[in-house]
Amino acid sequence: MMDLDYKTILWVITIALGIYGSYDYIRDTIKWVTKPHLYTWILFTIMDTIAFLIQLQDGAGPGAWGTLATGVMWWIIVVLALLKWEKNITKSDHLSFVFAILSVFLYVTIENPIYSLITVLCVLGFAMYPTFRKTFSKPSEETLSVYWIAGIRSYISIIATVNISILTIGLPIFIILINTTFITMVIVRKKQLINEKI
Repeated sequence: MMDLDYKTILWVITIALGIYGSYDYIRDTIKWVTKPHLYTWILFTIMDTIAFLIQLQDGAGPGAWGTLATGVMWWIIVVLALLKWEKNITKSDHLSFVFAILSVFLYVTIENPIYSLITVLCVLGFAMYPTFRKTFSKPSEETLSVYWIAGIRSYISIIATVNISILTIGLPIFIILINTTFITMVIVRKKQLINEKI
């Protein structure tokens, strides 16, 4: 019973963090301070929806709540990205999007858990590319709280994991690494651009 209560508390924390981080991002997008790249957020939302359906089918219980809450918030970001269309979409963005969609189809059809994990990591890597590219030249167009909160949520999910293996913690570790890299890049680029103006 204590074990269930402990996990439930952790998942409630991840839900609250997910909503808080997404709220900041949504607020800044409405103000047009943040300019989400449509491709990145479509792919994030697709993967989150698939993850939620798999968790639901597998009886994840409270473990699926965080995925659902984040997925709903991300659908809102996708709608905002459609309304406030990012015009700077390059050929490499298109290629990244195509590879990510192909990876999604592979993920849905692959039955080997290790290959599925590798495919998910590929999807997320391809999904982040357009945002990395856009933000490198315009680092002020992203709200970082959604990324560092995603890293914190991933860390909490590792703590809450009962069976530690590459399959159970591979994805959260990847999310922590890619988000840390992204946040670092944004901070460094902001400083570089400030120094160039001086």
